[in-house]
Amino acid sequence: MYLACLLVTVAISIAPSQRVIPWTTDIAAVLWLPLTPPAHALMALRHWLRPPRDELKYLDSQLLSDERDRFRALWHSERIHAEDLEQRLAQLDRAKKMDRGGREVAPLLASVTARGEGPGERMLALNAGKRDGVQSGDPAVVGGDILVGRVAGEPTDVRCWLAPLTDSSTGRVDAYIAPADRPEAGPSESISIQLRTDSSGFLVGEVEATKQISQGDVVRLADATWKSAAQGMRLGSVVGVYRSDKNPLRVRVEVKTEVDSDRLRQVTLKIDAEAVP
Repeated sequence: MYLACLLVTVAISIAPSQRVIPWTTDIAAVLWLPLTPPAHALMALRHWLRPPRDELKYLDSQLLSDERDRFRALWHSERIHAEDLEQRLAQLDRAKKMDRGGREVAPLLASVTARGEGPGERMLALNAGKRDGVQSGDPAVVGGDILVGRVAGEPTDVRCWLAPLTDSSTGRVDAYIAPADRPEAGPSESISIQLRTDSSGFLVGEVEATKQISQGDVVRLADATWKSAAQGMRLGSVVGVYRSDKNPLRVRVEVKTEVDSDRLRQVTLKIDAEAVP
């Protein structure tokens, strides 16, 4: 059988093509006939499983996806902006509520534009100046009653320098220590102390060892050299009470300020309302 097939193949290959093609074509068609229906069926199945992509529909879908992502980004951006405005309004409202009398003040939000500038070592440059009513000595707060420092030197029309409590130019500050369980206690119910900054960044001072001072007690300003708008504002809290090396009858008190001036981005200046243009 194999030999016969081989002889037929050789005979067909050497025969003239004009005589072979007409009848071999018919034979090939007959042999391919059983395979044609499955091929068509498989092709139809392929198109059903994976239909041809409509380019127009694909482009529309891509455009919709891009627009969705863009509006989502805008929504997040506007939400952050709205939250920032809410925080600013809340800060101004707290500053007004914490006004302890004296001259009428107008709270002014100012952003930190530079650090380590001005005559002091740790001063902050703010984007507010004379045209906004800022004057030398105006106190700066955050959170309504947390004192950051005060304006040092003469402001320019559009800029001023803020000396934080821990800046060496601030010098000595008179304050009083209120118990942690009565943080709103006044000077008459509290312990007076004079503080200065030290190399560790704390405010330090000494009082008589008989005074009852504990960690967590609240420290507030009571200094006549500061403007009335700063009186009673929080400086920080007591973090350490140690026996004085120089005088055993006194204790050294370490106070940590409520805010880290190196991380500040914005403060509220309590300026005299009459100075506002």
